[in-house]
Amino acid sequence: MPEILIRYCLPCRYQPKAMQDADAILKEFGPEVSGLRLVPGDHGVYDVEVDGQLIFSMDRAMRFPETNELIRTIRDRLGPRKVRKKA
Repeated sequence: MPEILIRYCLPCRYQPKAMQDADAILKEFGPEVSGLRLVPGDHGVYDVEVDGQLIFSMDRAMRFPETNELIRTIRDRLGPRKVRKKA
């Protein structure tokens, strides 16, 4: 199971966006991931990684990610959702 990391600029006050994205990711993928870490940084950073591979960089994109964009990109990495059988 993959681990997701969101590195955000603490002095820039990007924490609320990081928390919003983390919440959306956990609601969508909860049991499909082994963990989700929020890591404070500086210098305007806002990066999202899946298993150490960068999937979004604000430095490269010159903008914040849309939450739907992150969900879609993570879904592409994880593959189709498994159908759970009801008990």
